[in-house]
Amino acid sequence: MKKTLLCICRLIPALTFIFSGIVKAIDPVGGAVKFEDYFVAFGMDALAPLALGLSIALASLEFLIGFFLLCKLYMRITSLAALIMTAFFTLLTLYIAIFNPVSDCGCFGDAIKLTNWETFGKNVILMAAVFFMFKFRNSYENRYTVLANATTAIIALVAIISFSVYNYRHLPVIDFRPYKTGTNIPAGMRIPEGAEQPEYETLFILEKDGVRQTFNVDNYPYDDESWVYVDSETKVIKEGYTPPLYNFSIFSAESGEEVHHELINTKGPVFLVISPDLAKISDTVAGRIGELAENARIKNISFHIVTASGNDAMENFDKANGLMLSYLQADETLLKTIIRSNPGLVLLYDGTVAGKWHYNDLPEVSILENPLSYALTQSISCRSRLIIWLCIAGVLLIPLIIFRSKTTK
Repeated sequence: MKKTLLCICRLIPALTFIFSGIVKAIDPVGGAVKFEDYFVAFGMDALAPLALGLSIALASLEFLIGFFLLCKLYMRITSLAALIMTAFFTLLTLYIAIFNPVSDCGCFGDAIKLTNWETFGKNVILMAAVFFMFKFRNSYENRYTVLANATTAIIALVAIISFSVYNYRHLPVIDFRPYKTGTNIPAGMRIPEGAEQPEYETLFILEKDGVRQTFNVDNYPYDDESWVYVDSETKVIKEGYTPPLYNFSIFSAESGEEVHHELINTKGPVFLVISPDLAKISDTVAGRIGELAENARIKNISFHIVTASGNDAMENFDKANGLMLSYLQADETLLKTIIRSNPGLVLLYDGTVAGKWHYNDLPEVSILENPLSYALTQSISCRSRLIIWLCIAGVLLIPLIIFRSKTTK
């Protein structure tokens, strides 16, 4: 019985930490955004420049703790690290569940969304398993040499950091976000017929003889004119159906008018250069964008830059790079959700996200000859890279796990 519990209490945190680390490594930019949210919520804005480094470090640490537990590597230190980390995040998620400074803790990135209370509950269960494992940490046996253990640890460390850096320098090998390739934006914005509608309640604050009281529509004193109106508020008492792409809004930089309906209802290709901050675009990348834009104009293909930067930043960017581009504006959070690259290129085809490119992988001008075919080819290439990474993981890690499967003394 004890051996079974020891195995279960090792595997639960091991697999949880591995999964959490991998999904964070898939999207290190998303992890950096979450760190920035925490810094803002706790008044530590000055730490924002550290967000990306901390994102990669956290993904690597979680993966290594899980992998070490799975392979029974350095169990005394690893079980202590797991205990400290789990205890810290249990307390943190309790605070977040009570005071709600952020809407999503980001523990599993965008792969699995949990409410703050669900996250706390998950951590309580995890804490119980980790505590039992830590208490009996000396029961786990490792019969391998110091060199074998060190080699295994180094391979795992190099693999997870390399994977994180790859996903940072390119787009995530798996896109968990709502604007992934293949998404039809008009369909994602639509509220289906018969969908559940939100329910609201209006409260009225009235005053009589110096005493204030709150009423709703059911107990409002319609017949007593001695009550004097002070204020009112409307609150949501039941959330209705929210479409997945409810916040997709893009505006003309010149007029301020909404243009997203025109973009997503255009037949054929529409290219959008997504840049939350124009000041972060290098001259080399700006030159590539200008080349694509000029050739798109020649072929009469819609080509725009969508940014959260202000009008002055747009003008400075355009003058500095000798460009005459069409500029649109959108919320910074929306742009970071659409693509994890500043800038990034998105191809819409009949309102569907047909292709996405990191600025390190911008396509050649030849894409304008047949945009959809080019995008499909790139999508196949991206899937091939994912398969390659999975094969590397299998070749390097799975045998290590199999050969280290003996559990306890």
